Amino acid sequence: MLLQRFLMAFATVSLAACGTLFDGRPFTKTDGQVAASLGEIESGYTYIPVDPFPVETRLSASCREAKPDSTSVLLDSLPDNAVRMLVERFDKSGAITYGASKAGVKDESYRVTVDYINADTINVPVAITKFMRRKNTSPVSVDTEPVNLFATDLSEYVAGTERYEVTRVTTTKGVPGYVFNIPVYVGVGLRVSSYVYVTGANANISGIGVIGAEAEADRLKGSLVVQTLGVNGKSVASALPIQSELNRTTAQNAIVAVGSIKALLYASETITSPRVVGLYLPFPGGRALVNALISELSKERVEWYRACPAIPKT
Repeated sequence: MLLQRFLMAFATVSLAACGTLFDGRPFTKTDGQVAASLGEIESGYTYIPVDPFPVETRLSASCREAKPDSTSVLLDSLPDNAVRMLVERFDKSGAITYGASKAGVKDESYRVTVDYINADTINVPVAITKFMRRKNTSPVSVDTEPVNLFATDLSEYVAGTERYEVTRVTTTKGVPGYVFNIPVYVGVGLRVSSYVYVTGANANISGIGVIGAEAEADRLKGSLVVQTLGVNGKSVASALPIQSELNRTTAQNAIVAVGSIKALLYASETITSPRVVGLYLPFPGGRALVNALISELSKERVEWYRACPAIPKT
């Protein structure tokens, strides 16, 4: 019964939004003024799944007396479970916007990612400086200058020339730019992602199962990927489906596979390794900012202080 509930939730998960996608970049209004997008005004924050990369595991203060040994279960040190969804929209100009959408538009591409993660959240302090090219300069000029990260009126600058410098820091003293704590999700999990191109007048992209049905109805075409995040083992590998095309059946198979692997997480033969599986963008930002953050975080392993849960008395 619990597995069935999980599969239903995973198949139909969608964010409660009105179909608006947001881009971290400002948009230009008819009067030439650059203003914040609707997504930025309403929230501007989102979960960003990333290709998993390793962490440096340390022992927290709770492990001074009860150090984890080879029999300890990694999942006992990961306090949070979540199913998260992100829709990335690729427009004709090549720009990427993030958010949630229920409907896809003809001739546009989308990537829908649904994550199940068993994770711990750590805060990584980084300094961020934003650069843009000022208008009325040479068209071939690549010179940019620092701009206010939260400025809403950037009419003097060329939209689309945003560049970000991101540096990990340990102190806020004497650090140029803005300093933020970026929430980073460390743990294990499962991911289903679909890259689709809308061929019909529109298509429903509110969930993986729905996307499969829309593909079968020839309203979109695309691919489907199922992957593990820090989870391995013979049973896990055999449970992964081999997809040849995107349709209702392969989408359902992907969802069933996720449920099967989830049931194997605590099995003794399953190998789990903590990985960075995602991050949370705490302010509006587009692909340039996300890439800069991921690049900086992956330069050197993020330190994760593993907690040692109290052992119940028998």
